[in-house]
Amino acid sequence: MTSMNDISREELLKIAALSGLTLNEQEIAQFSSQLKTLLSYTKELANLDISNELEATRNVNVFREDKACKKPADDILAQAPELHDRYFVVPNILD
Repeated sequence: MTSMNDISREELLKIAALSGLTLNEQEIAQFSSQLKTLLSYTKELANLDISNELEATRNVNVFREDKACKKPADDILAQAPELHDRYFVVPNILD
């Protein structure tokens, strides 16, 4: 590539071939324009300084607080398809 915002016809056709696409002349012009726009947006994003935003959200738990609560085991065990001495029976996965 000559620059970040330019994509040559050969590069576009190579990308299309790698993607399993066959493009006609109209599609080549259309996709070339769209890729140039996409690369321009990508360049803008790459140049953004988001270090302050990253620092502000570091180590912040956005989930609810974990709280232990006692539940009767019988309610959970009642949902098991098979039990043995109050334990879940599961299929063997190892020899």
